[in-house]
Amino acid sequence: MHVKALSTLLAEPRYNFSDLPAASESLCFIIDQGLQPQALSRLYRVGEPVVSQGLFFRTEFAEMPDGPLWLVAPRGSKLAAEAAKLCKEHFSGIAISTPAPEKALAHARWLLKANDGSGGQSLLSYHKPSLWAALAYTAEKTFDQLLGCWSAVYVPAPGNFGQQRGPWLAWVSNAESTWLGDQAAFNLPQAAAQVQARLGWVYWMDEEYEAFGEPGDDRLNDIADNLDLLLNSNIYDGDHLLKLGHAVNGPLFETQSEIMAILQSKDESFIKVDRLLESAAVAQR
Repeated sequence: MHVKALSTLLAEPRYNFSDLPAASESLCFIIDQGLQPQALSRLYRVGEPVVSQGLFFRTEFAEMPDGPLWLVAPRGSKLAAEAAKLCKEHFSGIAISTPAPEKALAHARWLLKANDGSGGQSLLSYHKPSLWAALAYTAEKTFDQLLGCWSAVYVPAPGNFGQQRGPWLAWVSNAESTWLGDQAAFNLPQAAAQVQARLGWVYWMDEEYEAFGEPGDDRLNDIADNLDLLLNSNIYDGDHLLKLGHAVNGPLFETQSEIMAILQSKDESFIKVDRLLESAAVAQR
């Protein structure tokens, strides 16, 4: 499923922000303030009225620090342009087209808590582009429920990968939506986590493009497989993964006995990284 989702993501049409389909007069943005701590100050410096609030406000997540920012901005305004720039930087958020911002906010807050399949519920950080794409690709019959009253969702695209190399992706609601309103909690699709893990690697590789040797689209699945193997071998620190970037963009680790012997050892993760960097299999990369 994750391979199919990745191929679909790479084949999606790309748009400039001003050309996105199904745009209403009002645009809403969800911006990750953990990734963009200066978001509000940058928005206020635009000099246009700022209509914003915390997405977690009046929800059970209200006490969590650095919650996402909800912003409403007129289409074509300087404020919307700055918000779109904030979303695109570090893949920090998404944009929503809607004719009814208040209803759109209610749906956004409803979607925060999803049934996760364990018998409980989890906070759904769907403003992360890789997770939104994973949800959209796995929702199937619940796609209308996922979008609710939103006309469209716009997500920053990986800039170095994809057939068109444009900056934005779009998911547009069905012409005749069957969704009647927010009722029971959203059910997280069973395959969403696996798909998000694969797409998450792609977005991270895009940000760290040079560290991975500027790979082409055809290398993404093998690189992601190698990263998954490192993660499963308790090598998960970002700096450690980047040190191995040139080796990750190589043959599958599982086909190389020297590398597998190191990964399967009981050494601490930093020792495994040092041993990998010293190994002939990695050095020849």
